[in-house]
Amino acid sequence: MRAFGQAAGTAGPPGSDRGSPTVTRRRWLEQAGRALRGTEASRRTAELLLCAVLDTTRVALIAHPDREVPPEAEERLAELLARRLAGEPLAYLLGWREFYGRSFEVDAATLIPRPETEHLVDEALARLPERTVHFADLGTGSGCLAVTLAAERPFWKGVAVDISEHALETARRNAERLDAADRLTFVCADFTRPGFWDAGDAGLHLVVSNPPYVGEAEYAALDPGVRDYEPKTALVPGPTGLEHPRAVVEAAWHILRPGGLLLMEHGATQGEAVRALCPPERWQDVETGRDLAGLDRYLAAVHR
Repeated sequence: MRAFGQAAGTAGPPGSDRGSPTVTRRRWLEQAGRALRGTEASRRTAELLLCAVLDTTRVALIAHPDREVPPEAEERLAELLARRLAGEPLAYLLGWREFYGRSFEVDAATLIPRPETEHLVDEALARLPERTVHFADLGTGSGCLAVTLAAERPFWKGVAVDISEHALETARRNAERLDAADRLTFVCADFTRPGFWDAGDAGLHLVVSNPPYVGEAEYAALDPGVRDYEPKTALVPGPTGLEHPRAVVEAAWHILRPGGLLLMEHGATQGEAVRALCPPERWQDVETGRDLAGLDRYLAAVHR
């Protein structure tokens, strides 16, 4: 079997021939960097994969570059590298993604947290300086929003809602690992169902949500690394992409107290359409927030 990145008829890397020494960490990183050339942050990707398989740190890799990579680790690394070269997101290979300075467990059943979603956390913390806040996260997925808010504000309490029990289990594990589980309640429910709010609290200070908002036509044009690997149900709510955002606005109006805040992520071209979901008899101070690229990214609205 040829080592990764080795063309037929070429010499393999150290350790690829029977009886040759095991590949060192330095050598493997060089090989992986070449194989990944042309992909984003190829050296960093190689380091993360090696750290994950060896259960070590980047500091340890730098400090001990000539330690050998065990044969069983080589096998695992070859598999992961092939999957990355095929386009599978790095977060799924590692099993985690950083969000707001914390590592969140993710898998193929949960959407990978994006840096853009951190704007919702920034906005909530800035707008609600109160010591005690009760909030809901609709469509929590990995729990990155709910867990982060609870971790950042130890006196805040929240309800994390998702239709997927698998996603909720992932969110629970993240909450437990990040010491936020005692301030969160996890509910398996469909927030798009009419009457969802009847069983809940009608006096919340805050609702946050990063719902599916990609339309069918837009989905077809997504990067294959997203379209082919991340769960479609976490991306596409229906033909227009506005089906779940509309449901979030409706549910939020029922469960927020007067003066309560809704923060919801949406697509870069959806700002005007999402604002239109907030009629003035129900909502005030309706605004569109922008991300660091200057694109429309989230709705902020206050319950009348």
